Amino acid sequence: MSSDSNNKATYHGRILNGDFSPEIKEKLRKTIPVFHVFDQAGSPAIPYISAWRGDKKNIWYEFVSRKFLALLDCGPTNIADILRSAIVDRRIYKSSFVDPLDATEVTSREELNEFRGFIREESEKTGLIEAVYKLKLSPGKTLWLKDQAMILNYPEDATSLSFGCLTIVTTEMEVEEERQRLISDKCHLENQLQKTHHFEAIGNLAEGIAHDLNQKILGIEKSIAATIESLGNDYHGDTAAFQDYQNLKTAEQQIKDIKHISSQLLTFAGKGIYNYYETDLNEIMVYTLQEFRLLMPEVELTTQWQDNLWKVSADRAMIGRALLNICRHAAQSEPETRALDIESRNITLSPRFVEPYGRDPGDYVLVHVTNRTAVLDEKDADQVLKPFHSTDKGLGMASAFGIVKKHNGIMPVSSDAEKRSIFSVYLPVINS
Repeated sequence: MSSDSNNKATYHGRILNGDFSPEIKEKLRKTIPVFHVFDQAGSPAIPYISAWRGDKKNIWYEFVSRKFLALLDCGPTNIADILRSAIVDRRIYKSSFVDPLDATEVTSREELNEFRGFIREESEKTGLIEAVYKLKLSPGKTLWLKDQAMILNYPEDATSLSFGCLTIVTTEMEVEEERQRLISDKCHLENQLQKTHHFEAIGNLAEGIAHDLNQKILGIEKSIAATIESLGNDYHGDTAAFQDYQNLKTAEQQIKDIKHISSQLLTFAGKGIYNYYETDLNEIMVYTLQEFRLLMPEVELTTQWQDNLWKVSADRAMIGRALLNICRHAAQSEPETRALDIESRNITLSPRFVEPYGRDPGDYVLVHVTNRTAVLDEKDADQVLKPFHSTDKGLGMASAFGIVKKHNGIMPVSSDAEKRSIFSVYLPVINS
């Protein structure tokens, strides 16, 4: 490639054959042969020269390495389009002095396409490009390319040239992705363990409070009963005595309400008497939803039950109460949205999924209660199972959590990408 004729014989760009300034043409005439020799030498680096002008959105290549063409399995005239469609994301580094895999900014393909002009404008200002691109070449084949380039601007032609080298860093980036995944899993596990210990501490506190309440209640009940007995049947003609009687009966009812709260605290703490039987959760949900419709008839329900649902070992009354509390809370989490989707499913949970909850992997039955439009932020999802949380106003969700925990189950609360609040119950199957 020592002459213009040789350049044109293997040349697929635009500038040398187009209406461009002598300055930019001369730069390419001198540089392309050098890049060609570099490519022929068999270096692991992949040289290229790209160019853009005008709106900066569309690029073309003045020189493309044979290895680059082989990697993308295309020709020099369509390599820009093939590369653009293969990009999954781009990662930018803090600086050249830190770990080259320590990316600080990840830009998706959609964002790259939307802000392509702005991104190239920034590179024109800095005169440098240093990034890693993740490419999806075919199903199951991922390629990582590190791009390092120098940018030269030619104002007379309103054109910029990028003189760069690509390096395959797939192995390094796969190791880095695995490292990041392990770090993420570790953080998630630590967070779940912290939540578990937190709930255990709250449960111990709730149990202590409930026992203290029960002792006080017992004394108050005895006093009320003794006072009512002392009134006898002579209060009917005595207005003051009759008022005392009415006050005592009101206090007696309030004591019953306090006993119910105490019972819920013990349920949250995982205490109480449970009678376990082989149970079909589909049947429990059908009965539960009959009661739910009486309580909240305005809520639209959509159900999907798994055929041949695996059996679980459960206290039917307690698990029914838990599922009812979950449905009521899910419907109340967004007062203007009265629509729930409820489904049951057989599912096998992996060790990675159950580890943060301290459960065994294996076969479970899943019940999903989903509010279609209400979304819980991360803070609410963490707090909703605590007693008297602001979105619950009581012990409904807390007692449901205690019941599910007593069944060796898992009860996560989350929101998905479709902005739906999802309340999930996983119970181990009877032979698991």
